[in-house]
Amino acid sequence: MSILSDIEIKEAIKNKELVIEDFSETLLQPASYDLRVGKKALKSAIEEKESPLVDLEKEKVLRVGTGEFIEILTYERLELSNSVSGRIGIKSYFTRKGIIPFTGAKIDPGFRGNLVVSLFNTGPRIIVMKYGEPFCTIEFSRLGKPAEHPYSGNYQNQVDFPSENIEFIVGAKGITLYEVAELMKKLSTDVRWMKWLLGGIFLALIAALIARAI
Repeated sequence: MSILSDIEIKEAIKNKELVIEDFSETLLQPASYDLRVGKKALKSAIEEKESPLVDLEKEKVLRVGTGEFIEILTYERLELSNSVSGRIGIKSYFTRKGIIPFTGAKIDPGFRGNLVVSLFNTGPRIIVMKYGEPFCTIEFSRLGKPAEHPYSGNYQNQVDFPSENIEFIVGAKGITLYEVAELMKKLSTDVRWMKWLLGGIFLALIAALIARAI
């Protein structure tokens, strides 16, 4: 098995070993290809009765809060032949900000469709991801021999989020880490306010005692 260089990726596309819809040479790296934020996303931090689906064609940006879990549908649709496999990773720009992946890195030979990439924000700040922005990269490898049994699982020809992914987020009842972080911020504000209030009361009592002493 050998990793394809930029030249080999273009040759694989030309030979129909690999299909990347909306291919752009500007996204081609020395030994990988950058995938972009697609039309839809799923968010875990939502208000009650609010849909977890985000229309990124309309909204243009996705704000990922601290402790928030999201899923992104890639802009590109891929087709891997029986002799090519893939492996994805997150762009270093986002990993340095605290984004980590929760997606299986491997793409089997024979897979066709858009990828669903699961991410989690471990950083201290809200991270903004833009529609059409490169956010992950895929590395392609050529097998020594074509796979005898290429991929034919439930996610073949995937163009949207699987229904179970949506149901999982909608049905989640526990408090999320995002909500914990927001609650801690509120408590911190409340504590500062209480300190100010108690300080004011203390000074008032001291003033009253001094007045009585006089």
